[in-house]
Amino acid sequence: MERAFEVTGADTPPWPDPHLGPDGEDTPVREEEYSRRLDPGKHRILAARAEAWAQVLVAKGWAEREEIADGAALLWRAESGLPLHRAMVSRPHRRGASPLLLVRTAPDEEDGHHDLTTADARAPRHRRRPRRPTAARRDAPFCGCDACDSGSRDLLERLDEAILSIVDGSYEALISPHGRRERTSFHASSGWSVDQPAVPAHLTAGPWAENWTPRLMDPMLEPEDRA
Repeated sequence: MERAFEVTGADTPPWPDPHLGPDGEDTPVREEEYSRRLDPGKHRILAARAEAWAQVLVAKGWAEREEIADGAALLWRAESGLPLHRAMVSRPHRRGASPLLLVRTAPDEEDGHHDLTTADARAPRHRRRPRRPTAARRDAPFCGCDACDSGSRDLLERLDEAILSIVDGSYEALISPHGRRERTSFHASSGWSVDQPAVPAHLTAGPWAENWTPRLMDPMLEPEDRA
């Protein structure tokens, strides 16, 4: 995947953590950095990383990909009101594995263009989730403002962890009208969102590769109610 990313990410350079000092210590966030986006287009690196993943998954023979040009065709909407610009589904061939849906919320030519420096510019954002209407969703970047910027390495690592969890088969979620509980081999979390389903749903992602042993799940938040 890293070799593929050298090609897909050739025009999307990385950047360091702007809040990390020369001594390795965190530096204070300035007040003016909140809700400010001096370079929203740098987040195009996420699209390059997602493309590298998609190419490798197809090349491995684990999945086929489908581009969805019309965001209205998706089964879910974005609560934030951001436009759904482009979507890609990777469908694994192995039975029991969960398809992966990657959605980009802003095109290069509009709100997310790298030349925009206005305070209200929207950064290109990627959402990834198993392709089930009830599945939990993860956004990258979560915010996109300069105050929350921790550098491209941290951003790509979170994207890699989310995608790998689905492909590896180390993703589990219990979602109900009362909230959600989610875990992977990297983390565990619980919470509530406005798109909770009317009935409980339990999702376990199977590995995409044959004879593959998934990574061990985070022991926290073991789903209890599997009804």
